[in-house]
Amino acid sequence: MPDPKSNTGRSSTGEAEILLVEDDSPLAGLVARHLEAHGFPTRIAQSAEDGQRQLGEGLRPALVLLDINLPGDTGWSLLRSTEYEAAGSPPVVVVSATRIPSSKLHSFGVRGYLPKPFAMDTLIETARRYASDGPSVTEDLSIEPLEETIR
Repeated sequence: MPDPKSNTGRSSTGEAEILLVEDDSPLAGLVARHLEAHGFPTRIAQSAEDGQRQLGEGLRPALVLLDINLPGDTGWSLLRSTEYEAAGSPPVVVVSATRIPSSKLHSFGVRGYLPKPFAMDTLIETARRYASDGPSVTEDLSIEPLEETIR
């Protein structure tokens, strides 16, 4: 369980914590179990509103894996929220079955894009790349699908 006052993106054991915003429960469970098996404690939010609530309650993830097409508000709404900003605007990798133009990803400051379906190895490499003191905002990052750039 993370220390709600901590802004480090680390769990109480010092591991990088991930917020997974995904409305497909079976997929979210599978992804979370895989991330946790590789040392990344993961919190699941099944909507943008749930993600905002968790951030508002003090969650400070090292990485947000964000689906865009969610029930209610979209993933873009979470990125516009005061809760996201108050959480320190953690790095975001969009995980979506919808093709998203690079210009839109750049305009929201997204660090990467992982198209569904994706290989679990690619997911873990993405978590390592961005949740473990990965590239900073100022670095030149490709917004091309990560499956093509990580291999």
